[in-house]
Amino acid sequence: MLASVLYLAAWGTYGMLYSGKTGDVLNDATSEIGFKVSAVKITGQREVDEQDVLDTLSIHSGQSLFFYDVAGARARLTENPWLSAVSVMKIYPNQLRVVLEERVPAALWQKTPTDPVAIVDGGGAVITTRLEPRFMSLPRVMGDGAESRVHEIMSILDDVPDLKARVRASMLVSHRRWDLFLDNGVQVMLPEVDPAVAAAELARVEAESDLLSRDLTVVDMRLDDRMVVRLSDTAKTARDELILAREKAMKKKARDA
Repeated sequence: MLASVLYLAAWGTYGMLYSGKTGDVLNDATSEIGFKVSAVKITGQREVDEQDVLDTLSIHSGQSLFFYDVAGARARLTENPWLSAVSVMKIYPNQLRVVLEERVPAALWQKTPTDPVAIVDGGGAVITTRLEPRFMSLPRVMGDGAESRVHEIMSILDDVPDLKARVRASMLVSHRRWDLFLDNGVQVMLPEVDPAVAAAELARVEAESDLLSRDLTVVDMRLDDRMVVRLSDTAKTARDELILAREKAMKKKARDA
């Protein structure tokens, strides 16, 4: 009897090997005795759709936990740009556990004016270019390399909350320094060295004189001993006319003396 069983087992094994379906047969056999994947527990998802995760896991009907490729599943899931870390574990006899760690949106980034705006995380990794209204309040940075230095400009602005509230975008210039673009169109040019000190000084001057509400286009703070402002064309014309009128008045007064 034993010989017959061994004989049949040998021929069965030979048949499986010959047909190339050894894996399928073993999968079905272990599945039928209680190792069929019957539960998938997913945790950590907020932005990633659970159904998308299940589709990526690609668990077919009758899948044995023994023969499920967790490494392949993990590799497929990590291709999702929302995910920074993925863990896929087998919990015997029949459960698969998936733990996801999602990237946290930190800023909107645009490399050049012609590039699409992307959502990036705190480390500068691009998450998506699909912008939903709920993300529009994120800080906006521009320029090559700005995506990985969001923490730098935000640290500067966090110390000057009144100024920060008026900043609509921050641009990294030549990987060296920052320009700020305010809600009224004024451009603030921060220095390469001690930009936080310059921002604090601008906030102080603004609080005392309401400088940024004047008819300006640029506030240049790149020189450590002075602040240079550039008037708008309208303001410059008015200023030139005022100076000319003053000069004429002085000349007339000199002639009449």
